[in-house]
Amino acid sequence: MTILPSILHDQITVLLEAGDRRFEKGDDHGALAKYREAEALLPSERERFEDSTWVLVAIGDALFQLAQFEPAREALDAARRCPQGEDNPFIHLRLGQCLFEAGALAQAQTHLARAFEHGGLAVFEDEDEKYLTYLQGTR
Repeated sequence: MTILPSILHDQITVLLEAGDRRFEKGDDHGALAKYREAEALLPSERERFEDSTWVLVAIGDALFQLAQFEPAREALDAARRCPQGEDNPFIHLRLGQCLFEAGALAQAQTHLARAFEHGGLAVFEDEDEKYLTYLQGTR
């Protein structure tokens, strides 16, 4: 894992926080715009930087909320390849949900199971119960 220069990290953090504030107010489109601004600041070899993980997760989550499941899946899959991404239960939860919504149930089951493995029931707590119900039915 490589650390971004602090000036770049600080700019990305400000944009993520601005996006989060919009997200909390229900402005998913506005949040996504801020997250995309942060993404534009990432270096081309973004898989090396932890900041990339959080930017891509934010983008994936916003896209999921907007029911744009394929672009959300792409962002989350990219986040999974970044530092601390592979074992992140939230990333696997959202990936599983995107795949579930796309009808790719075998792949969805894999990611939902990984979310459960790394985060337990807590990761499913504020989510539609259909995802946990599906996972429990496949075990």
